[in-house]
Amino acid sequence: MSPKIPPAAGESRYDRRRARTRGVLLAAGRHLIAANGVASLKIQDITEQADVGLGSFYNHFANKEELVEAVVEDSLAEMASTAGINESNRHQDPAVTTGLAVLRIVGMAFDDPDLARVLVHLDHSDLVYSRAMGPQATAVVEAGVEAGRFVVPDVDVVVHNVVAGSLALIRRILDGEHDESVIAVQAELSLRLLGLGVAEAAEIAARCVEISRSETAG
Repeated sequence: MSPKIPPAAGESRYDRRRARTRGVLLAAGRHLIAANGVASLKIQDITEQADVGLGSFYNHFANKEELVEAVVEDSLAEMASTAGINESNRHQDPAVTTGLAVLRIVGMAFDDPDLARVLVHLDHSDLVYSRAMGPQATAVVEAGVEAGRFVVPDVDVVVHNVVAGSLALIRRILDGEHDESVIAVQAELSLRLLGLGVAEAAEIAARCVEISRSETAG
């Protein structure tokens, strides 16, 4: 008898189908939260928006709150992946990394306002946002301190101020209080908070704007 050949490594058709269903549920949840907020979110509305049966929802999530948490986690992961603060896309200069991260994170309010609204509509958005961004931001600041690039009295306090300030600014942008020029201002202020001088912080923030534009154009 021929030996039994094990199945090829990778996802099965069933796994792929489950992943697709979960994806459309998350997309529907993100859309409805952005449009109406979390308080008015209903499971029936989610399944109708996703065009799936009610049973499919409960195959993936125990309740509405669990879906909201998953939406937030996916949203923050997407934001972090484009923020310039993970290992794969850090720049050699921690100041440039920080400036680009601030530009991209705050820029989400303009580039993807639906995603930004998902974040700001959460009851505990500040805590969730800080937990998601804090570890990566802390690593960048610590690297900058070790390299002598940043001078800060307390890394945790500075990171909290930079992260919380960025989220607060996202809220104000969504409320129509600022135009896109405020993003570079936030990058400059964040760099000054990390110990850079006024002139250097302004120069690096301007350089980060040019880098960001060239990457977008490319």
